[in-house]
Amino acid sequence: MKITTKNGSDLRPISGDYSTTTLIELTPESKMGRIPSNVVFLIDASSSMGGDKWSTVKTAVSEILGSLQDDDRVGVVLFDSSSKEIFPLASLAENRSAMQDMIKNLAAPSGVTNLEAGLKTAYGAFDKRADKDKLKRVNHVILLTDGFPTDDQGYRVEQTQKYEDIVRRHEHITLTGVGIGSADDYDSNFISKVSDIGRGSYYHANDLNKFKEGLQAEIAKLQSSVVGNLALKFSDLNSRIMRIAKIAPEITIYDIPGNSKGFELPTGSMTKDMTAFIVQTNSQGAGAAGAEIPLFSLTAVYDGKSTETVTVNIKATDREADLGQVDPDVFKAIQVLQVHLNGEQIQASLEAGDKAKATKIIENTTKIASNLGQANVTRALTRLATDISKGKSVADDLATIKDESKKTRLLIK
Repeated sequence: MKITTKNGSDLRPISGDYSTTTLIELTPESKMGRIPSNVVFLIDASSSMGGDKWSTVKTAVSEILGSLQDDDRVGVVLFDSSSKEIFPLASLAENRSAMQDMIKNLAAPSGVTNLEAGLKTAYGAFDKRADKDKLKRVNHVILLTDGFPTDDQGYRVEQTQKYEDIVRRHEHITLTGVGIGSADDYDSNFISKVSDIGRGSYYHANDLNKFKEGLQAEIAKLQSSVVGNLALKFSDLNSRIMRIAKIAPEITIYDIPGNSKGFELPTGSMTKDMTAFIVQTNSQGAGAAGAEIPLFSLTAVYDGKSTETVTVNIKATDREADLGQVDPDVFKAIQVLQVHLNGEQIQASLEAGDKAKATKIIENTTKIASNLGQANVTRALTRLATDISKGKSVADDLATIKDESKKTRLLIK
C-alpha cells in the first residue's frame, strides 16, 4: 500500500501557535484482491416496523443474501422488547437457502425498541467466533431501525451514552446505521452519530426505495473491500492533534485520543478506492526562519502488514507573503469536510431558534457544495431553505444532508 502526505502549506510563522492541515492518501496496490466479510444484520422488529416496512426489509435482506459471496458469513439478530439471534454468524456457502427461508418466514413485528439488548447480541455474535475467523475480513454490523431507542415501557430513551459506549468498545467491528422512514419518527442525530463511532456509513431512507438502494450500496462497498482493519499509527508527536477525519470515500470523524507521544487509531475497513484522511494539528514556532519542525510520524497498519513510516514536517518562515499559499488538494478536502460539519451547525442554529444564522450558513454551504459538484447536497440545502421559509418540518432535509454529505468517493481523487 502506498502512503502519501501533503500539507495545506509547508510554511508557518517563526513563533506562536499555528494550525496545519495535512492530507493523507492511502492507495491500495492493484494486486490486493477482495476480502470476505462477516456481516450481522441487526434488525428492529418492534411494532412500528409492521406493514410495508417489514415486507420490504424481508425482501431486501433476502436479496442481499443472494448477492453476497459463498465465502462471506452472515448472522441475523432481531430486537424488540428483547433481542434474539435467529441465525448465528455462518458461511453462506452452506446456509444461504436456510437463511433466506428463515427471513421469509419471520413473524410480524411486536414490542418496543430495546436497542441495548440488540447491540449486545449483535456484537456477541462476533465474540462467539475464534480470532482467526475474524482476521483478514471485514467485520461489520448493519443496523436497520425506524424508531427511537426505548425503555421496557416503550418510553424514548433520551440519554444515548450507553449505546454509544457499546459501539465504542468494539472498535474493530464497524457499524452502519440505516434510518427507515421519516426523520421525525427516528433519531437521525443518534443513528448518524453511532454510525460515526462505529466507523461506518449512515443512510437516511425516508422511502422504501431509498432503503433498498442504501442496502445495495452498503453491500457493494463490502464486496469491494481489500482491507478488513485499517489503523493509523501516530508516533513522535511534536504537535497537538485537533481533528482526524476520513474524507474519502466517505466522511468519518474520529474521537481524538489523549495527547500522548503516540497512539494507534482504528479507522475501519478499506475498499479498492483510495482512502484519504485529513489531520489538523497545532504547533509551536521554532524561533528561526528555515527551521524544520516535525509535526508527527505516521504508519498505516492493515491486516498484519504496515506501510513505510512517513514524517510530516513544516518549515518556519519570517516572510508573511509565504503564508498565503494553500495546496489546492488540501483546500478541496477541507471544503468537503466543512460541508458535512456545516450541516450540524445549521441544525444547532435551528434548535436554538436562530433562523437568520441558519439561513446564512445554508447560503454559504450551498455555494461550497455547488462548486464541489455535490448535486444531492445542493438540492437538499435548497429544499431545506424553502421548508424553513414555509415553516415546514425540516427533519428529513437535515437527515438527507447528513447522509449525502458523507458520500465523497467521487470528490477526492
